[in-house]
Amino acid sequence: MTITHQPDSLLRHRPFVLFWLARLSVTASYQMLIVAVAWQLYALTGDPFDLGLIGLIQFIPAMLLFLVVGQVTDRYDRRMVLLSCQIIEAIAAATLFVAVIAGATSRELILCVAFILGIARAFEGTAMQIMVPGLVPVVLMPRAVAASATANQAATITGRRSAAFSMRPAR
Repeated sequence: MTITHQPDSLLRHRPFVLFWLARLSVTASYQMLIVAVAWQLYALTGDPFDLGLIGLIQFIPAMLLFLVVGQVTDRYDRRMVLLSCQIIEAIAAATLFVAVIAGATSRELILCVAFILGIARAFEGTAMQIMVPGLVPVVLMPRAVAASATANQAATITGRRSAAFSMRPAR
């Protein structure tokens, strides 16, 4: 009988665990933000077309910048790329928050914030995907990629559902 050596657990690699938790929280919060942005725009205009426009405006940067995103994430420190993207996203969210509090929201401002979020997310998503190989040994790579993808999908579903649920009008 041959005993095969099982690779150690992903949980024993602290950098990966921290990355996984960060990916989970960043993705969930981003999804909540996007639902809030769309809700705010719809409340402002009442036009369903604007909801589709939000999605399109977030997708256009990823489509137009894919070559630039690849170059940036390959040439620069990925941690700094991620940090920069998250700072830009925080500033965009804070801008929208201040505009809502001040009563100065407009369709153009919301669409501009969505575009900036789309640019930051294009860089952030790519940098997050290619961070995994540097966090775990090669033998754990398939599990790490699967765990990272699972975190992303779970956070996307949870973030959108919880934001939509919390914004429903009371009955």
